[in-house]
Amino acid sequence: MSESTHDPLASFPGFPRGWFVIQFSDELAPGEVKPLRYFGKDFVLFRTESGEPAILDAFCPHLGAHLGYGGKVKGDEIECPFHAWRFDGRGKCTAVPYATKVPPKAKIGAHHVVEKNGMIYLWHDRDGYGPDWEVPDLPEYDLAHYLEWNHSIIEIATHPREIVENLVDTGHFMPVHGTRAEKFRNEFRGHVGVQYNEGVAYPLGGGEDHYALTATYYGPAYMVVHMKGVLESIIINSHTPIEEGRLHLRFAVSLKHDGNIDRTSQFVAQYIDNLRRGYLQDVAIWENKVFRERPILCDGDGDIGALRRWYRQFYEPREPFERQAAE
Repeated sequence: MSESTHDPLASFPGFPRGWFVIQFSDELAPGEVKPLRYFGKDFVLFRTESGEPAILDAFCPHLGAHLGYGGKVKGDEIECPFHAWRFDGRGKCTAVPYATKVPPKAKIGAHHVVEKNGMIYLWHDRDGYGPDWEVPDLPEYDLAHYLEWNHSIIEIATHPREIVENLVDTGHFMPVHGTRAEKFRNEFRGHVGVQYNEGVAYPLGGGEDHYALTATYYGPAYMVVHMKGVLESIIINSHTPIEEGRLHLRFAVSLKHDGNIDRTSQFVAQYIDNLRRGYLQDVAIWENKVFRERPILCDGDGDIGALRRWYRQFYEPREPFERQAAE
């Protein structure tokens, strides 16, 4: 929902450019095939027998079968369930079992995908160009010092801009989350947007947690939060559009440990659950609000204007030299 405007980008139509989390690594086993739908399109995701993830457009160029339903991994390729044509991770048809040669035009659209930090990321650009930044490593994410990701996913009905605006919205912390933000500032540089935040949280499960965090968006949809409180944690907040107005919201927590933490303890489970429940307190608001192009703001609000100017870049066409560099 949005108000009318003369600015074609003001309401951020379509889908932004950037890296999007489409799976956690432990959700895709070697040889597994999954149908996906994101950005209003159908895809097939598979992991080769050697362990590499690949993502292609879903439908076989032969007679249109969806490779995500019945397709099989054969080595480093996927085999169509209809006539057993095979395609590699670049979308090239490598074999037709009953033909003497492969039709030269037998290709499927392939997409940039990377796996790191225990996640699988897909690059999306509606203009069809390659990545103009890389997914950052999380060098501190080491299972010798951090627990494996505790991750979850929900589908919600909203525009991703609503989620992103939390990066600057200092005024909502107490009414929505019961959190008193005592120090708060933002920084924007290139495709990176940062929130620095210190204060006191009053978790839903009771007690209080004096915290300091740095929350960093790398592009329009993937945020990494480093937080120090009662426990030290890395938190992942990411969202991936399914269709316009619908998206997958992913939340993951990894707690720092010294080798002695009991990952099965009730305290650890409750701490993670408090973080997740606190984050999801926004969902009912996101799903039922309107977007104000020209909101009436006060001096206690965060810099909504700076956030929207930063976020807009992911919807604007890139300049020709940027496109050439990314291809």
